[in-house]
Formats: sequence, structure tokens, C-alpha cells
Amino acid sequence: MDKKTLVRFNVQNIKYALPDGEGGYATPVAYGTAISMALEPDSATKVIYGDGRRICSIVNERGKTGTMGTNNVSNDYEIAMGRKIKTAKGLADIKQQRLVSHAIYFETCGIDEEGGMPIAKTWLYGVTSPTRPSESFDQTTDDINESSFETALEIAGVPLKNSDGTVYKDEKTGQDVIVWQMTVTPADEGFATFGDEVVLPEMPAAE
Repeated sequence: MDKKTLVRFNVQNIKYALPDGEGGYATPVAYGTAISMALEPDSATKVIYGDGRRICSIVNERGKTGTMGTNNVSNDYEIAMGRKIKTAKGLADIKQQRLVSHAIYFETCGIDEEGGMPIAKTWLYGVTSPTRPSESFDQTTDDINESSFETALEIAGVPLKNSDGTVYKDEKTGQDVIVWQMTVTPADEGFATFGDEVVLPEMPAAE
């Protein structure tokens, strides 16, 4: 049985995986050292009134937005996102003209009720990076003033699949179920290799 996590902290081992052109993803690539991963829901609630009272609320959940903080910019990631290009004489920043849907992986640490420090591994799905990272460089004074970089993310998610590869439908609504992210802890099957490739969400096979 999985032990209850009391506190979660840290972020590490960020990777990204690009589409392989065959409906899957290529081997994940390490981005660089992580500082932060901030995720926010992108949703709104529409309240419907009738007969002078609130009769229902409709949730419009569009996905998540995020900010990935790192110690440096990955040039390979920026090239993959269409924001940089290798020229004959150097690396050039270019006008971004496309959004590349990909997956992003990261790990967090925790403290459980027995004092252990389990790692949680997470994949984000349907990720796009709409803008290039912000850059700021500070003069060295009495100490070195290192730079940090923030990259904006938008997480659109992917459909949840059945074990046979068909799209899973919610039993009550009949609608597709969209998964923004999936997280595993040491008690989950496949935990050891979860970050080695993109693990897409799938319902268990019917018994």
C-alpha cells in the first residue's frame, strides 16, 4: 500500500519528448537543470440562472498553463520549438512560426508518513511552448549573480485510451476523457522506467 505523502518539494530531471511522426514519441531528451515547475489550471465556470436563481454551473476546463524555470536555456529544445536555427557561423534566434506539441517529464520529492523520501515522476501531455524563454543577465558584483530562465508552457492534454487503443468514453457523459498529466510513485507498476519513454494514459484491461 502506498504511504501517504505529507510534503512535496524540489523539482529535478526535466526531459522533453518530440513526436516521432508515427503517433508516438521519440526518446526523451534531458533539458538541463531545473529551478521550478509552476502549473496553473486554465478553466472558467459559467453560472446559469433561471427563475431568479442559480440552476446550474458549467465548467469549461481548457487545460493548464505553466512556467518552467531552469538554470540555462536548452538550445536543442529551442531549435525543436522553431525559435533557433544553426547557421554556418553560429546559432541564430528566428521568428517562431509554429507550435510543436510534445511531452515534458519532471520529478519531485516528498516526505511520507514514515519519514521516507519517495520520488514522484510526472509526464505532461500535449505541451506547446508559445514564447521563447525570458533572458536576463546581471553584472557580477561582490558575488556571482547567476541568471535563471523561464519558459512558458501550455498543456492541452491527450485523450485517455482503452487497453485496445480506442478512445475511452466517460460512462456517464459519453465524452472523451482528456488527461493533462500523469504521475506515478514507487508503489505504482512501471515506476522504475516511467521516465525512459513517454507513457501514455491507458485504462486497465477489462477482467
